[in-house]
Amino acid sequence: MNRIIVATDYSAAGQNAMLYAAEAAAKHNIELVLFHLHNISIHALNARLSVESMDSIFQKAKDNFEDSAYALSQTFGIKVILHFASGDIYTELSACAETWQAEMLVMGMSDKSLEQQLMGNTTTKVIHRLKIPVLAVPENLHYTPVKNILYACDFDKDISGEFPEKLRDFASVFGAQIEIFTVESALKKLQTDDAVEERKLNMDNGLEGISHYYKNVLSDNVVAAIKEEIVNTQADLLVMVPHKYGFWESVIHRSKTSIMASGSNIPLLSIPVDI
Repeated sequence: MNRIIVATDYSAAGQNAMLYAAEAAAKHNIELVLFHLHNISIHALNARLSVESMDSIFQKAKDNFEDSAYALSQTFGIKVILHFASGDIYTELSACAETWQAEMLVMGMSDKSLEQQLMGNTTTKVIHRLKIPVLAVPENLHYTPVKNILYACDFDKDISGEFPEKLRDFASVFGAQIEIFTVESALKKLQTDDAVEERKLNMDNGLEGISHYYKNVLSDNVVAAIKEEIVNTQADLLVMVPHKYGFWESVIHRSKTSIMASGSNIPLLSIPVDI
């Protein structure tokens, strides 16, 4: 891994993600792209400020951004690339990733709230809309080396294309082992799927050279089972694949990836795949 993006809005969660990414970049000799989106507030627009005043506000925000990037570079001894943008967050993040050929986006995750549980937040929405891996960092979590990765796997959907190789690359960067964890309901356990063994073989081939093992549990509460396994294994990183739903499905069915992102005590790495 050569280059990662960290997006910050200077909230507590955004600041923490910035420090987390900087420390990880220093540890693993990775270039850091610092991304900040600045749009003129609705209050400033309603005040009908002059063009000169608007430009002054914009320039001040950019100057502050450059100062924080310089401080980050000096503190952690890393190369920091600045990407200052305005406009739509999803469009600009995608453009940033393409421009700098970044391999991962780091974002902060604020403490869970009722609104977040129901509607998600910017980070959970980015997870489902961007085509690069997204690392969601809980607001109060400090960087620690990643040695144990818990991959919450759905063998019905996850194993496709280059995913095993992507997972291997991340584990290789961290020097970590992987637990491939599956949760099945009692009803599903009664069903047999010959394709599962083939998918495990594909996973084994893709993870060649990385220490990994499989574990399966029976439970009708997938999220609770994953949280319990995080505690039992002292996992440092949770990996999941975001699955897309149609409009009506999304109204009544919140993604497990989004739920874990907004409720986990460890970082969540979301790796998108084409299914």
